[in-house]
Amino acid sequence: MAARLGEMLLRIGALDASQLEQVLNAQAIYGGRLGTNLVEMGLVEEDQLARVLSEQLGVPCMDNDLLVAIPHSLLELLPLELVARYRVLPVSLDGKRLVVAMADPSDFKALDEIGFITGLVILPRVCSELRLSIALERFYGIKRPMRFIPVQGGVRSRFAPADLQPAVLEDDPEGTAQPERISLADLADRLAAASAEQEAVQALLCYVAGEFDRGALVKLKNDNLVGVQAVAAGVPVPGFCGCALSLREAPQLQRVVRERNVFLGEVSAGAEGALLRAMGGELPGAALLVPLTLGGQVAGVICAHDSHGRLGGGAFELQRVAVMAELSLEMITLRKRIVSG
Repeated sequence: MAARLGEMLLRIGALDASQLEQVLNAQAIYGGRLGTNLVEMGLVEEDQLARVLSEQLGVPCMDNDLLVAIPHSLLELLPLELVARYRVLPVSLDGKRLVVAMADPSDFKALDEIGFITGLVILPRVCSELRLSIALERFYGIKRPMRFIPVQGGVRSRFAPADLQPAVLEDDPEGTAQPERISLADLADRLAAASAEQEAVQALLCYVAGEFDRGALVKLKNDNLVGVQAVAAGVPVPGFCGCALSLREAPQLQRVVRERNVFLGEVSAGAEGALLRAMGGELPGAALLVPLTLGGQVAGVICAHDSHGRLGGGAFELQRVAVMAELSLEMITLRKRIVSG
């Protein structure tokens, strides 16, 4: 869906190619839907996003006035567990027709289960992820993900009501947004749902960004290491994408590729040192390098750097993540072959 939404916004002139690349980088770090990141970055208004999503999905937009006050009797129609699982909000009832707000109206499993439990005809309405998260917290007490909590200098959604605007986060005295930290289970869900290589890479880097100070993915191409994307302190590293380093000048990386094994240690020179500097690190510095294997060959390397001593403890988990990413990328390749063949 993310790719189609981006294409639609490009087509109508709401975004240019450079802006789309910026928001995809943000999505890789902070997670969430593409549309959510577009709104948070100020590139698209929520109302404009809702209209585009409506056209994309063929579902009417949510009438925002209906989110102001919802009768308690209407809220009781859906069990809290169901609301939390599918992130759906009942907003109006007309006879046997129940209108619900959803970020993903194409979730037919959710619509079927809601219809079965209520015995009603379910009419979905597309609603932005930000506005829906705020409404779910207000009416059901379902806490918003950390990304939707306001920070000093403004709220990420201009629709957040005053009574849901806490001050600066206690663990964030400078008022800066932190990378989303996702569990392995959440990462597995994202990788399983990825329909394109870029989505899998974004999910992978979102995990790395939440675990370490710096992370990157490089791919092997003609005996060179080519930068795909890097994050440092939760921010995309400019100039990393496309940077090339010679594998011949990287003895540790050669060993990772040749032996398909992990490297954890200090680097201070050579191509490994250049890679760490390109990621935003300083030399000498500790690095964790994990191979990414596709089709029986090492196709890339996941790189991590951290100044808080988390590399050793995270090495085993990052190897598991690499295997998950490999399976996701292989499934994407197989699906493409089936479609084209």
